[in-house]
Amino acid sequence: MDEDANIEAVVTAVKQSRKYRDTSEETIRELAEIAWRQHRKLKPAVKAVRARLHSIMAPYLGDPDYETAVSQLEAAFATGDDSQIRAVCRDIMFHHLSTRERLPLLERFYREIFAVTGLPRSILDIACGLNPLAFPWMGLTPPVDFYAYDIHEPRVNFLNTYFRLQGLPPLARVQDVALRVPAETADVALFLKEMPRFERNYHGRGRPLLEALRVRWLVISFPTVSTHGGRNLTNRYRQFMHELIADKPWPVTELLFEGELVFCVEKRIEA
Repeated sequence: MDEDANIEAVVTAVKQSRKYRDTSEETIRELAEIAWRQHRKLKPAVKAVRARLHSIMAPYLGDPDYETAVSQLEAAFATGDDSQIRAVCRDIMFHHLSTRERLPLLERFYREIFAVTGLPRSILDIACGLNPLAFPWMGLTPPVDFYAYDIHEPRVNFLNTYFRLQGLPPLARVQDVALRVPAETADVALFLKEMPRFERNYHGRGRPLLEALRVRWLVISFPTVSTHGGRNLTNRYRQFMHELIADKPWPVTELLFEGELVFCVEKRIEA
């Protein structure tokens, strides 16, 4: 087989696995091309792609049963009761580590961020996970263009169902932002607790991504403690952030919450 056929065989083998069949084919193909050039044999290349996907997808962070979650949301929205809608959104967000850790902060998290950025009418949620379910706590009234980018296809389909129920356009996209930077323009881009893993998996692409995003504000956050609750990471990630945007004429406002360090970065057009 020629090289293209071998790469296609790697993609097919990975997509046929139960664990990664719902992952963006764009991402799998990129990793397959790299793995084939390194290994030149099917089994080692497939193994290498799966290892990279485990790091990128981070299945250990958790996911709800999306079919059940849709049913719960539909029942809650059918009541028209905001408290029931919020309760279901909280229950679903509990299934993913990133949003679960943020649940105690929801009442003030976005209020304090948007006090810095202003209330956005458009948002890009980068590597969004389940974060769009926090919309009821954002203090925003439709119409709002809420773009959400993720590489897990069932999650994106679920989020578009949620957006429709919420009265928002279904703007969730299966898109690997490391390979295709969002072309949409917005007031605010959210990149919450994902930059360390993004830089680990796509070394050197973090700064170009921030440069390319067509937004007025970048809201970038980091965990302040390690996943297992051991080390305090506040100073480490504060330094990481300063190095990431070094020499950029972008004013930065820091917000420190329990468990999460947030930087609101105002992008400015460079001469």
